[in-house]
Amino acid sequence: MRYRRVLLLTELGGDTGVAVAMIRQAAPAAELLLVVAHVPERRFAWSSGDSLGGLNEAVTASLDALRGSTAGAARRVEVTLAPDLDVGALSEIAAASEIDLAVAAGPLPLRVMAALAELRKRRSLAVLWSAQAPLGDRPIRDIACVAVGSRARAAVAAFLRDHGDRSLHATVVLLDSQVRERGAALGIAGIEARVDLVTPAAPRKGSIDLLVLPRFPAVLLDAHSWPAPILILPPGDPVAPLLRRAIDVADLVDVGGVMRASIRYAGGLGRFDPIPDQQVAFVSAGRIAAVITTSNGMAELPVRLAGESFGVFRVGQGPASDPVSAIEQAVTVIRPGSRPLLLFDSELPDRDLALLAGPGGQGPHELLAVRLRPTRNCSSIRARLRAAGLSTRVVDASAVLDEGAALDVPEAVNPVRLARVGTRMRAAGFPVGAIVHCGPHTPCTIGFAALRADEIAAAPLQLDAVAPHPPSLASRLEAVDGAALLQGNRIEIEMDNAKARRWLLEAIAASRQRVHLQLYMALDDDVGGPVEAALAEAGARGVAVRVVVDSLHGLEGSFGTHNPLFERLAARPGVELLVSRPVVGMPSLEDVKQRDHRKLAVIDGALGLLGGRNLSHEYYAGFEEVKLTPDSTWRHVPWLDAGARVEGPAVAALERSFLDAWTVAGGSPFEIVEQPAAGSAAARVVVHHGLRDAYSLEAYLALIETAASHVYVVNGFPLILEIQHALLRAIERGIRVRTLFGNLTPTHDGKPFGGPWSTARIAATEMVHSRMDAVVAAGGEGYRFAVREQPGWTAGIGVVHPHVHAKVMSVDGRVCSVGSANLDITAGYWEHELMLIVEDESITRALETRIDQLIAGSQPVDRNDPTWQLTARRREWLRYWPGVLSV
Repeated sequence: MRYRRVLLLTELGGDTGVAVAMIRQAAPAAELLLVVAHVPERRFAWSSGDSLGGLNEAVTASLDALRGSTAGAARRVEVTLAPDLDVGALSEIAAASEIDLAVAAGPLPLRVMAALAELRKRRSLAVLWSAQAPLGDRPIRDIACVAVGSRARAAVAAFLRDHGDRSLHATVVLLDSQVRERGAALGIAGIEARVDLVTPAAPRKGSIDLLVLPRFPAVLLDAHSWPAPILILPPGDPVAPLLRRAIDVADLVDVGGVMRASIRYAGGLGRFDPIPDQQVAFVSAGRIAAVITTSNGMAELPVRLAGESFGVFRVGQGPASDPVSAIEQAVTVIRPGSRPLLLFDSELPDRDLALLAGPGGQGPHELLAVRLRPTRNCSSIRARLRAAGLSTRVVDASAVLDEGAALDVPEAVNPVRLARVGTRMRAAGFPVGAIVHCGPHTPCTIGFAALRADEIAAAPLQLDAVAPHPPSLASRLEAVDGAALLQGNRIEIEMDNAKARRWLLEAIAASRQRVHLQLYMALDDDVGGPVEAALAEAGARGVAVRVVVDSLHGLEGSFGTHNPLFERLAARPGVELLVSRPVVGMPSLEDVKQRDHRKLAVIDGALGLLGGRNLSHEYYAGFEEVKLTPDSTWRHVPWLDAGARVEGPAVAALERSFLDAWTVAGGSPFEIVEQPAAGSAAARVVVHHGLRDAYSLEAYLALIETAASHVYVVNGFPLILEIQHALLRAIERGIRVRTLFGNLTPTHDGKPFGGPWSTARIAATEMVHSRMDAVVAAGGEGYRFAVREQPGWTAGIGVVHPHVHAKVMSVDGRVCSVGSANLDITAGYWEHELMLIVEDESITRALETRIDQLIAGSQPVDRNDPTWQLTARRREWLRYWPGVLSV
């Protein structure tokens, strides 16, 4: 042990042999031994007025004997007399000499024991005592420590850290058998000694050299009841307040040198709240390794922070003098290994956990639980895993995915999120072989399997080669199934309704073999009618016209609805119309939310038109083409939308997306012909299947997270909080973020246009703007799309703020995206979506120029405007809006 400055409390004339022997063992490298000899008046003639120079012969002889018996016990030995046991005086002596260990031996009178206890308390000293015979010069090698309670565990851990080395063997007695958690705590405390953890029911066998206690025992007078010398540790730090809320921390995953901790309160109603933003310390090897300020309960540790485990505590929550004693939670660091990794949903039912723990689940792989819902704390998850005989390591999906708050993520998407965790960990070099989920839909995976618990034994893990790679845009998008980079395309992107309408009608009119059209919704109006006529004319001249429409939103076939446009179209010669997933009876949440949102036209297999437009007036009418008055309905006001015209090899990929929708709706397969190069643009086609993957969400995140200078976002739907978080992180690292959004209920001169559902859409607009508020507050640029008065509008109508229905993102003037996928929770997880990612600088720069023009005429949001600040605070609660109700 490493005690350096020792105080020996003894009686003058007493036997110091036992005490000196203990000092030689406990403090073999002591710098100072300060001997305080109490002079019992019953044995010596002593007066408090006597000076050392006037001591009688008996006292002098005893002092000489005391000096002789303690000589050599330290480099320097000092002896002083104490006529009484004044604790104040002893405390001053201990302070002046920087004493760290007090020693006493033999049966102790009550006053001596009381003095030792008080001295320990005042000076925070360790106390060593024994009544046993000297143990010789053999060093202390085997000790037993009692660590019952959190304060006792912290005190014992600090002692072993400061006074133990690899030659020491310590048996630590705990009240419980949570060996895994306490074992991790040993490394956190920086303990080098060999430690065995036992319970009172299984005490250590054999003799010990020292018994270590965290508290002062009440029966030191009973010298024969202790089998070895006793070391009483210094008093621990004060106990945390009883009303203090405990915290909950999952284990950490090293994803490319980055480790994120999700720190929540351990209890709550429903979802467990993240702790308030504050400083949190991470302890390793008994010392504070890092102090980090949390943001919404998340903390990102410094890159490549060393340590296999960490203790975590909130800084400033109490007067902790030692970081080990302040630790509130212990966590393990999980890094890539060589054995295949099997990730499983921590909420698997007990029967599935039993299968994982059985012969089928105990293969040549490691098991790792993933917490997908913030409604159960890690301690309770670990208790379930321990009871099932499984490893108690638990990681948090939000931390691995860096989702931010993710308050809008529904439980139905758990399997997809688990697959995303597997993909993210594989990219960091983890040999993920499979995930085990418990959802009704098997999520899509690349390079590893998606299984249910009862499939593990029959499906040995086939592990593809795994190598960590830098998070480039290409590597991120290659993790999206089917999104290969296709060269040789001619692509035009528009944000002009009249041009998009012209493209569609001209393409249908020019068709010679087949027209494939996919719609989400359509109306029998001034846009739907001409398109219907063009399709009918094509069918009449022998063109094979195939149309597939979402039944629920197309108002065709669900709940007995009939759309007159589709009814007429289906009766036309040469036209085949199918509806996807009609809803009958009482609908489930999945029936309502998992719809096919793709919008696509493919002409003769050679030309593709895709974007965000449905088939009705507001999507395809130009602002200069309509006559607006204050009495116009919101549906009469054109919306800002976007689309792309594609020729070349990417068209076949687009048509395969249509074929997928067509056959799912019951249509017969057809042949797809690959197209030759038509231009120089490179592009990727991203197809997202609701509740099977999150490919459109991953594509948006890849664009944002690999941006080097700027990001443009044109979107009129409530940002999924994960994308909002990615934008905030981009701003934090110096990326310029520019957002253009609108009003779901358009306004004129600040007044809403009327019409059905106008009030509900006003409320939805508040939600859209609330998700943009955080981006603006962080330093992003926000603009409300505006259109000035056009010819034909009623004079004085003022500035119109239309709805923004476009789904456009552009990054660094080098890559952009357009399609049907909004940046909201519905598009991210629920609905089927289609995106085109264009990797061409000239096309991207032209798009950004167009967005700049739109922004120049729009209304900027000033984060320093007191009115905006008040409004933003008022609607801040909308961040908790349930994701299932996303517009």
